[in-house]
Amino acid sequence: MTKTKLIGWTAMVVCVLGYVGGAAILIAGRMDYLEMTPAIVAGGLALVVGEIALWVAAACLGFTIFKKRKGIIDRVLGRNKPAEPTPTA
Repeated sequence: MTKTKLIGWTAMVVCVLGYVGGAAILIAGRMDYLEMTPAIVAGGLALVVGEIALWVAAACLGFTIFKKRKGIIDRVLGRNKPAEPTPTA
């Protein structure tokens, strides 16, 4: 697995944890297990962390898909890499 994919999947896990944690904290505040003001602050912070991780994951995983698709398209259309200059003697 490439470094970019590893960062993307790790960010996706952080995204899920942030959203689930934020929702759980807000639900706990709503059910009077926590006071509502600290629950809103903590839940909001967790949701912001989840949102940032979502954008990082989308960027990293989208970039890896783009690189793979670009390589496939180049092969199908017969595009070659530019030739390296031959050294002159």
